[in-house]
Amino acid sequence: MKKVILVCSVIILFAWPVSLSAQNKSAESKQARKEKYEQFCKFRHDFMMEQIGLSEQEAERFFPLYEELESKKWKLDREARSFARKVARSTTTVSDTEYQKAAEALLEKDEKMAQLDREYYNKFKTFLSSEKLFKYKNAQMRFPRAMMKWHGGKNGQHKGRGK
Repeated sequence: MKKVILVCSVIILFAWPVSLSAQNKSAESKQARKEKYEQFCKFRHDFMMEQIGLSEQEAERFFPLYEELESKKWKLDREARSFARKVARSTTTVSDTEYQKAAEALLEKDEKMAQLDREYYNKFKTFLSSEKLFKYKNAQMRFPRAMMKWHGGKNGQHKGRGK
């Protein structure tokens, strides 16, 4: 009996610091994710400023609306993807109706995002020139590639393929 208690004590003694360090790593990873997200937001802000050529006054009006738009689009995408993921990962048999609803949800997401783009484009049109509106749409198309380069290397130092 003493051996069992001794073995249990040793196991607890070694396991306890590991569980505490796991909790610390979780808090550290949350902090690291938050910092990385803030870096991403700064990168996106700087990229849009440079690509569109916004003045300070335009930027003050543009970025609150832009962040609002991106937040709404993120929420729409998240809801549609979680529904589709639930259907795709179902452990039970999925009916044709459920597959159809999931496909419809993904299509509706695209339509709603296009509506949001139009709505905010009209808002941007009240204070941005046609040239800057064009540059904004162009920057939106180029942003994913710029983001991959930024994210692929140490924030801008792209590693390239196979390296």
